[in-house]
Amino acid sequence: MGNRVVWLVGLSGAGKTTIAEAAAKRYGAELLDGDTIRDFFSNHDFSREGRERHLLGIARMAAMISKHTHVMCSFITPYEDVREKILDILPEDAVMVHVSTPLEICEERDVKGLYAKARSGEITNFTGISDPFDEPKCVHMNLNSSGGAGQSVDELADELAHLFQRPKAVLLPGRWQPLHVGHEWLIQRELDQGKRVVVGIRDTPASDEDPYSADVRKRMIEHRYEGENVEAWVMPDIEAVSFGRKVGYEVREADDIPSEVFEVSATGVRGGNRANVSAKVMEFMIEEGIWDGE
Repeated sequence: MGNRVVWLVGLSGAGKTTIAEAAAKRYGAELLDGDTIRDFFSNHDFSREGRERHLLGIARMAAMISKHTHVMCSFITPYEDVREKILDILPEDAVMVHVSTPLEICEERDVKGLYAKARSGEITNFTGISDPFDEPKCVHMNLNSSGGAGQSVDELADELAHLFQRPKAVLLPGRWQPLHVGHEWLIQRELDQGKRVVVGIRDTPASDEDPYSADVRKRMIEHRYEGENVEAWVMPDIEAVSFGRKVGYEVREADDIPSEVFEVSATGVRGGNRANVSAKVMEFMIEEGIWDGE
C-alpha cells in the first residue's frame, strides 16, 4: 500500500472537516478542505459545471500530493458522476467516505448561518436546499456524526484507522551501487512471500569507485519497482547494526542464494558487465545518460 487518499463527502455541517482534521493529525496526512486550498483554487462559479471543474482540479492536486504523504480531503462533492470522475483521478486505493449526517441535524447546527440564508433565498444553489445532493453509491464507507453514542470525533477518526495501517516491512540495507540482478533476487525473494520491502540506500558519497549518488540510486530503484510493494529510502551511512533485544523483528542473512546470483558483483556491473543488469535498470541508466546504450 502506498500513501492513502481519503475523500470525505457530505452536506455542509455534516462534520466532514472536523473528522478530516482529527484524522489528518492522527495519521500524518495533508489536509485539503475549503480553507487549505483557497489560495490555490479560488472558485466563484457554483454552477454544476463550475463545481465539477473545481473538484476535479482538487482531485489532481490530491493525487500529486499522495506521491509523498497521505491526504485527507473534505468537500461536499454533491454529484455522483463527479464522485466517480474523482475516483478515476485518484490512486486506485483511494477511499471515498460519506459523512451521512441527516439534513435536519446539519441545519440545526448551521454554525455559519448558511442554511438560514439558503432558506431565505439569500444564497442560491445551496446543496441540500436549492441544489441536489445525489445519493452516494460509489462511496466505500459511511460515517454518521449526528452525535449519538459512540460518535465522538476521536471515535469517528478511529473508524478510519484501518485505512492507514501498513504491514511491517523487510529492510534491505546496502549501497545499491547500482541495482543489479543479485539485488533483484533478494528483493523478489521477499515479494514472493508477500512482504513489503524497504530498500535502505546508504548515503555514501559519489566517487570514482562508487559513481552513483544516493539520489540516482533511489530513483533507479523506484523506476525498476514502480507499482510494486517496494519503497526506497536514503538512510545515513552505517558503520554497524547494533541492537539489544530483538523486539518485534528478526535479523537474518539469506543462505539460499543461487551460486550464479551470489557471484554477481556491483564492481563488475560498474566495470561494464551489462549482463547483470535487468532491462528496466538498463532503461533507466540510458535515460539518465549513465550508459550510452552501446
